[in-house]
Amino acid sequence: MKTKTVLITTWICIFSILFPVFSTLAEELDSTNYKIVDITTQGGGTTESTNYASLLTVNDTITDPRLYSTNYKMWANPASAFRPAVPEVSCFETDTDGYSNCTTGPSELTTGGMVALCGGDGCYNKARFEIDTNDNPTDTLYAVQISEDNFSTDIRYLDGSTYEPEQYSTFNINDFRTKTAWEGDTFNVQGLAEGTQYYLRIIALHGDFTQTEEGPEETATTAGTSSSFDIDIAGTGGISAETDPPFTISFSGDTALLAGAGAVVADNLIWMDAETNGAGGFAIVQKGENGGLYSSTLSAQINSVTGDLDALSEGFGLQNYYIDYDTGTGLGDITATTNYNGSSKNIGIVDTDWNKIYDGDGPITNGRMALYLMARAGTDKQGATDYDETITLVLVPRY
Repeated sequence: MKTKTVLITTWICIFSILFPVFSTLAEELDSTNYKIVDITTQGGGTTESTNYASLLTVNDTITDPRLYSTNYKMWANPASAFRPAVPEVSCFETDTDGYSNCTTGPSELTTGGMVALCGGDGCYNKARFEIDTNDNPTDTLYAVQISEDNFSTDIRYLDGSTYEPEQYSTFNINDFRTKTAWEGDTFNVQGLAEGTQYYLRIIALHGDFTQTEEGPEETATTAGTSSSFDIDIAGTGGISAETDPPFTISFSGDTALLAGAGAVVADNLIWMDAETNGAGGFAIVQKGENGGLYSSTLSAQINSVTGDLDALSEGFGLQNYYIDYDTGTGLGDITATTNYNGSSKNIGIVDTDWNKIYDGDGPITNGRMALYLMARAGTDKQGATDYDETITLVLVPRY
């Protein structure tokens, strides 16, 4: 039996799969892993060639947390590309003294700060803020959030009309305003509480569905309410006089009261210093103990009156001599009330009831006033050395 040997030859074929290699050229290759420089794209869409096709997209949302910060997040999706820049608070001030970071407000801010606008130690119920737009278009609108606890639970908005804090339930599109509109009024934050720290941050809007996240916050603390009142006794040249109590003015010497003689003016005047940061200013009121010059030894009185002593047989009263105060944006004016603002020998009464002699219609800084004392004794009055009256003057601030 023959044995046949069959040679079976097996061929092993080796297939080489070749992958195309794409090279990217760069001008700078100075890092461990390389970086690409000067790459530009021509928008999105499909780019094709005979060998490959790739879909290029631009403006994808960036989720890399390394591109976030406490206050900002980098947006890159198409919808976000139309959003305005997140605004910042360039100044938020209530009680600055001698300086200001605000630049679009009244000129007094530059050298006097908010104290120059509100008097006293600064503003106790209002403030000023300005917006850093970060180069947004001029027609961009802004809404303002305010809080007392750094937006933890207290998140309110400034009303675009009243500038007072309001709840979210009443906040609407009318509370978005341009930078120019917000900064047009000297005080664009109203209705604050005294001695309280507030936080402020701003949101931008430039078209439908483009509201930004809130910008970084700034803080300011309102001042307390304050007022001061001081009395001095001096002659007509006593504008800067400072005297201590007891305060006494006499009709004596050339100004002595003589029965049946004409009206006389006391040598010394009542000088007053008055200041307040009260938004409503102040009133200075006075009243007498007797309602005239009373002599206890004679049980006689020269009654106080309102009128012209030259036309009256007798009387006693007060007349304004001097008024001065600082003027400026936000500050008020001081005026003497009608009965006490006469000339010649026209006087206002020193009654046993309160009468207003001066009125300040806003915050007052460096107020200085002075009053004449005038009297005339009737023909029926006997001489005595104890004709006197005690006058009480009170400053009433209006907050």
